[in-house]
Amino acid sequence: MLRRLSLVVPMLSIACLRYVYHKQDRVVVWGIDVCATLEIARSELEEGGFDATLAIWSIRDQVVTLGQAKAISALYFQYIDKVAAEPDARTADFGVWHFAWAISNLYRNGDDRIQSALDGAYRDARQRPDRLRYFKDIASEHVNGERIYMGDIHGPARSFARSHIVAPGNDKYLQSLDEYKDKKGRKP
Repeated sequence: MLRRLSLVVPMLSIACLRYVYHKQDRVVVWGIDVCATLEIARSELEEGGFDATLAIWSIRDQVVTLGQAKAISALYFQYIDKVAAEPDARTADFGVWHFAWAISNLYRNGDDRIQSALDGAYRDARQRPDRLRYFKDIASEHVNGERIYMGDIHGPARSFARSHIVAPGNDKYLQSLDEYKDKKGRKP
């Protein structure tokens, strides 16, 4: 209980629950280019590091096609072990938690076809919280809890999503994959 409180109290102090929803219609980004966003996710996963899984996590509540669900499942299996093997245990556990959470939400919000495409990844993702040293309880709640936790959760996550989701015509998000590449290229 004390460990859980040590996680919850700081989160509440930064208004962590400001953007939490339990209904998908509250979080859908209209006009999202999921294919371009998946290219960003692949790039981030390849690069690795603390935020490697957050591009996939950012689209965990969106409506995806069967082909996109298959691509997400493939990315999961291609990168989950790399994420889990990050040298820093907190970074690894944070990444596994968010990747598993993404798969869980996509699966649970999906129809039968989407669930079929994500079935193997979902079965694997459901087991991942048990292996975590850090964030175990909260990861278990997000991946396996009765409620589906959706939304950007807090301000920094919202900012990250808006800089990694391509949604042409929605000026709060990237307009193209090229815009992401340009911005990524300008970073020191």
